Order: sequence, then structure tokens, then C-alpha cells
Amino acid sequence: MLFEDLKTLVAVLDHNSLTRAADVLSLTQSAISRRIQHLEAVLGAELLDRNSKPPQATALARRIYEQAVPLMRSVNQLLEIPREEAVPSGTFRLGLSQVVAEIVLFDAVMRLKAAFPALEVQSHTEWSTGLLQQVSLGKLDAATLLLPSPSTLPANVAGRFITTLEVLVVQSKRRPVVERRSTIKALAEQDWILNPLGCGYRAALERAMQAAGRELRLSVDTHGTEMQLKLIAAGLGLGLVPRSVLRRSDSYAELSVVDVKDFSLSLDIWLIHAVQLGNLKSAASVFGDAVAEGFPSAAAGRSR
Repeated sequence: MLFEDLKTLVAVLDHNSLTRAADVLSLTQSAISRRIQHLEAVLGAELLDRNSKPPQATALARRIYEQAVPLMRSVNQLLEIPREEAVPSGTFRLGLSQVVAEIVLFDAVMRLKAAFPALEVQSHTEWSTGLLQQVSLGKLDAATLLLPSPSTLPANVAGRFITTLEVLVVQSKRRPVVERRSTIKALAEQDWILNPLGCGYRAALERAMQAAGRELRLSVDTHGTEMQLKLIAAGLGLGLVPRSVLRRSDSYAELSVVDVKDFSLSLDIWLIHAVQLGNLKSAASVFGDAVAEGFPSAAAGRSR
């Protein structure tokens, strides 16, 4: 009731008239008067000087008005948050796996800011396991995941399938360390340049080597696909990279693909978000479109 009373006071002062305030709020003039009287009783102060014709706002009423206007604005913004059709507001918290961030983050942020200039965009890069957990806990609004293909999503998040990435083994074209056709055992005898622990590529490779009775030999442990490919091109070891990312790389001409007959790896890209996004729904849609266009082989029809 206090909120409605304050809303009424703001309308009265905005229009300098009880009658016009009643029209704006679709109330009778007597209802407007009752609300003002109730607010006066709650505050223990007169808000209208009724000795003047028409009644005029007191100095105290104007001070309350100055505080009430931003409060009304904040409340209206709050009421917009659950409405999916409303314009996105506040902060949009994005999570991206490293390889996806390298390809699409710039375009995604530019597109979001063009569509929603007032929206604050925060990005966070982490492995998929951590991103899934943070979306589930409400710490992120949306995130991209890389999951071993074929994959499905947990029941506690909603999602949109983007595409499947084929992950390749690559080596230096000038300084190759294995034959163009090889086996996982032969690859285990060489040094590798990979992401740090937690990377899905690395985990899949380690499992394959362990199944063959071998262990991974790590040469360089570093983030950043482009840096890894430069080191591989320099002959420091083997590496893993999605085919679509390899084609975009500055080091593409200096690398060759190794055909491994007993090892293959494909990863699904998903856009996930909370089941209820409220007015961030359209922002998540714009973000998903940017990811899909960044990986143009995106497939449709696999969503939850």
C-alpha cells in the first residue's frame, strides 16, 4: 500500500493537480485523496497545504518526491526483470569456454551492445564443468559448453545446440615428428602442447593413451589456441585443435594434420542458460546467434 501511496504522490506533484493525477492513474479523485491522507498518516506529516486552492505540495512533500521518483523507477525496473518480452536490463553475465571465446567473444559483445546499449556485459572464461555449475547456481546467466559428442544437457538448465567440432591432431609441417598416418601409441612417444588440466581435449587424449598403456608427455602447458599453434608450428610438439579453428589460424599454412586411426574426438557446442531468464531472454538469443555464426556449420533442432 505504501508503494501505491508514493506513486500517487509522485503523480500529484508531476501534474500539479489531483484531478489530472486521478486521470493518469485511472482512479477517482476521492481515491487519490484517500491515498495521500493514508501516506500522511504513515509519515506523520502534512504533504498538501489544503488552505490553498487548489491544494499545494508542502516543502516536505517535495523532499519526499525527490526520493520517491528514483525509487519508483527502480521498482518499475524490478518488475520488468521477470518479463521475457521486456528489454534486457542490468548485467548480462556470460561464460565461455576458451576456444569459443577466442572465436566469438568480440562479435558477440559488439552485437549485444548494438542491440541493447544500456546492458552491461560481463564475460568469464572457464572449463565447461565450472561453467555448467555456475549457470546451475545462478552465478552466470548464459554460457557455452564443450561436451563430448554426442551429448545431452542436464535437466536443471535450458539450452540450444550450436554445432559439433571435429578436433584434429596437428604437427609442424616443416619439422614433423610423426608420420602423417599414425597411432595413439606412436603419438604417446612425442611431446605435446596442450591446455592446462581441466581441458576436455586433454582429458580425452589422456584417456586414450592410458587405454593403450601409455602416458601423456607434456612439453608446454598453456592457454590460448593461437599461441599453442605457433609453438607447434615451431616444432616443439603435437597439439589438438578444432578443424574450424585451424582454418582461421595465422599458423594454418605451417601445420599439417595427423590421421590417427585409433583416436578421434568430436565436441558439441551448447549454449546453456537458466530455465527462467526473464528479460535477459532476448540477450541470450542474440548471444546464441553470434556463437552460431562464429561456427557456421551450426545445426538446428537439438534444444531443450
